[in-house]
Amino acid sequence: MPAVSINHEQISLLFLNHREAIISFLMQRVRCPDTAQDLSQETYLRLLRKESIPHSENLIGYLYRTAERLAIDFLRYEQRVTSKSVLLDDELVCPNMQPEELTLLREQCERLLDAVYSLPNQCRQVFLLRKIDELSYAEIAHELKISEKTVQRHLVKAMLHCHQRLNA
Repeated sequence: MPAVSINHEQISLLFLNHREAIISFLMQRVRCPDTAQDLSQETYLRLLRKESIPHSENLIGYLYRTAERLAIDFLRYEQRVTSKSVLLDDELVCPNMQPEELTLLREQCERLLDAVYSLPNQCRQVFLLRKIDELSYAEIAHELKISEKTVQRHLVKAMLHCHQRLNA
């Protein structure tokens, strides 16, 4: 069928003459008055965007077919959304920390920081280079110009000190 050029006035008139019927038609498909209204408006907008309509003989049929395709797209979308939704379990645990846990963790962090800062200077440096900067024993020994055995002793001393302070 040849395409027919149709202007905005003709589309507006066609839509206004069949608006209520289109909404009823869409209501039967989507079962929601608001959605039917929205889809009817989208039908109108789709027709307005076209420069020509391929159905020269049956513009009303073209109007209904456009509305029907929009309803089908909407229902498919709804079905996808509904099938992906998850039923919530009543005993579902929140993955975020609870305020009590957060307070306890903050207190532990403060105690650990106090313990680290109370270490002798070189011992603290060894501990931070190993645990924070993740340097090897050899790298720490080279940087601080001490033996690897001394690095090990300082690290053991620091770990024991921190452990004792956290458990106190």
